[in-house]
Amino acid sequence: MRTSLRIELADAEGALMRLIGLVERRGFTIATLDKDAASNGRSTVTMTLDARDGARSMDVLARQVARLLDVRGVFTRDNHPQIAPEIAAQAAGGPDRWRQACPPRH
Repeated sequence: MRTSLRIELADAEGALMRLIGLVERRGFTIATLDKDAASNGRSTVTMTLDARDGARSMDVLARQVARLLDVRGVFTRDNHPQIAPEIAAQAAGGPDRWRQACPPRH
């Protein structure tokens, strides 16, 4: 199952490597990774992930990522699987809407 995470990350030495390592160790394969340029000491990383098997939970991964040092926020795609995609896009204000997966630690 393919899912996406958006992570607000402090621009600190080793922060991106810790994030990638955790995702890999927890049984997810990174399909795409996009990182924007840091501003105000923060950057945003958007990852598209594939679970290696059906036992992997995105909610558990999001909580584990939120506990990492230098992570300031974790967001997942705000999907509406019970309604048609075009209606969901209108209701959500666009197809690229995110919701916060975990409360911020910092």
